[in-house]
Amino acid sequence: MKILITGIGNIGKSSLREMVVHKFPGRVIQIDMDYHTHEDIPESSDKVVVVEDVHGLERNPEQYDKIIYLMPPSNHFVLWMRRAWAWFSGGIVDLSAPKGVNKPYAFCNIPIIVKIVFKNVILAKRWVLEDMETIMRKFRDKTVIVKNTKTGLQEIEKAFLVKRKSGLL
Repeated sequence: MKILITGIGNIGKSSLREMVVHKFPGRVIQIDMDYHTHEDIPESSDKVVVVEDVHGLERNPEQYDKIIYLMPPSNHFVLWMRRAWAWFSGGIVDLSAPKGVNKPYAFCNIPIIVKIVFKNVILAKRWVLEDMETIMRKFRDKTVIVKNTKTGLQEIEKAFLVKRKSGLL
């Protein structure tokens, strides 16, 4: 079974993936697409493959048995401010495609950080609506839209239970 965790921006996808791994030790292969390619996703496995991918609906979503779409929380802007501070203080901006000068507290990173944050905050609603259209058009039957990581974990637990009852886990 392959499960995709997706959604726009920094909304808890990594936290949810890590919660699944912690809840089901030894039964999960986890893949963060910020650091892997599709060649790293096994075709089949006796373990559940959990893939975190912000662009998951654009990159062969048909391959997944279940899609968990994590909606942005009401404090999404605050999360972006935390991320902006982490980038500024760490010197590495935008981990998936590193930018900046790789020096902590470098003022020259500020315009890059501001551009990324504002683009993501301003375009968030449009991106979510586009994702919802894609889900409703193509993946309605295998997608669960959740508002938080707790609900996402509950949905993944259900998938584990179904697979275990059917003898696949």
